[in-house]
Formats: sequence, structure tokens, C-alpha cells
Amino acid sequence: METVHDIIEALGGTSAFGRAIGVKQSTASEMKRRASIPVEHWPKLILAAKATGKTVTTDELVEMHLKRARAL
Repeated sequence: METVHDIIEALGGTSAFGRAIGVKQSTASEMKRRASIPVEHWPKLILAAKATGKTVTTDELVEMHLKRARAL
């Protein structure tokens, strides 16, 4: 997974992603729109990905967010 969009889609879309990390669907949609997941949600995200047989690491999340920041 190379982008926040990829992560959200891999976890079943914004509704499922939101449930997995404990936020409303509208909040998950905003994360997808901004291409940014606040760091306080990363631990739950990593666990949710693992529970579905996927792997997301903090290093990958950092790199995704750095790429986005550089593009701005």
C-alpha cells in the first residue's frame, strides 16, 4: 500500500475503516480526502490491518505522509 487511499480501500472503504479505528464514517472520508491519517489513529490502524491479514507499518505511514507533505 502506497497511499492513504490504498489503506482505506484495503480495509473495506471509509465506513469499515472508520469502524476499525473508532471514528465516524464522515471523519474517515475526510482523512481519505486529505490523504492524511492523524498519528493518534496509527496504532488502531496497524492492528486493524493485521487482523485482516494486511501489513501496515509506522515506517510506511511516515513515508506516505512525508510524500504528501513534500507535494504540497
